Amino acid sequence: MQLLVFAHTPPPVHGQSLMVQTLVQGLAAAAPGLKIFHVNPRLSRDASDVGSWRPTKLLVLLAACLRALALRLRHGSMDFYYVPAPGRRAPLYRDWLVMAFCRVFFRRLILHWHGIGLGHWLAHNANPPERWLTQWLLGRADLAPVLAPELATDAEALRPRKLVIVPNGVADPGPIADREHVSDAPTQILFLGLCTPAKGLFDTLTAVAVANRREAGAFRLLVAGGFTNRRDEEAFFSQADALGPGVVRHVGFADEIEKHTFFADADVFCFPTNHPHEGQPLALIEALAHDVPIITTRWRAIPGMLPDNQVWFVNAGRPDQIAHALITARRAGPRRGERRAHYLAHFTREKHLAALASALGEIDLTDFQT
Repeated sequence: MQLLVFAHTPPPVHGQSLMVQTLVQGLAAAAPGLKIFHVNPRLSRDASDVGSWRPTKLLVLLAACLRALALRLRHGSMDFYYVPAPGRRAPLYRDWLVMAFCRVFFRRLILHWHGIGLGHWLAHNANPPERWLTQWLLGRADLAPVLAPELATDAEALRPRKLVIVPNGVADPGPIADREHVSDAPTQILFLGLCTPAKGLFDTLTAVAVANRREAGAFRLLVAGGFTNRRDEEAFFSQADALGPGVVRHVGFADEIEKHTFFADADVFCFPTNHPHEGQPLALIEALAHDVPIITTRWRAIPGMLPDNQVWFVNAGRPDQIAHALITARRAGPRRGERRAHYLAHFTREKHLAALASALGEIDLTDFQT
């Protein structure tokens, strides 16, 4: 079986690009007999550029399509792997163009649903020609992996021939060293992700202020991630400075080694997101792998991916609830390994690749039997 992966890998770094990188680097080892070819469109320069429109993106996209067709002609029959757009017009038009150029030349279409919201957008925001074109160009995919049952509606809107659940997975950071629990030490909070209001960054800042008013000096916040615009960046530093010296530290983008250090030092991971295209956040899986207690929202697939112990759910836009959860987490006592055990059972890199390899093998066997 030959598979052409038409999807971007880092940079920029975010959940989708990291999972494509995992596929490109590891799937062939998990699926004997599979040969992978990769075309990286590289449409976005940084996080602020993702999903936006620039005229030069059209030329870059056309060049990527030509590279895909050249690989198809040179190496023979292969399947086409693609990550569809979330519910946004410009990325959807990009998908139309790729499908119009490429789909007919490939044996089967595999649409891996990392972005969230296209089904709802088609039903409530698209006009009739947009709905018709989307069904014509992206409908009836041969295989549609989705991250969780709660996120299947986008794929179902385009009526794939086979839908499978393939949860995300991240590399195991290894055994986690025991941390000495010091009851009167400041609680170290970690926020890791895109620094936007929708991801819950500003609610977290407000919650730290509220929690420190209730228990003076008890909480410190480390923020790792980049900003998508100058307005959010300026607002963040203004609000952070108002909390006093040493309360908030921003470290920018964190690589894998830095992330491991930040999670190892964290007492609680705070991620109160209601991002419209959030699916199954890798940052939460990384927190599980490091056995860090979690404060988050009941958004999308998040509740179903987390265990019960030392996980606190809050409503988006409610810093008061976050503050209460922070105080509760501070008093909850030491970690006992439940979150890491949950990660090992469900969200390792190996389990993700094995599930994807199994799904590809099933459609290949179906064709053989037919």
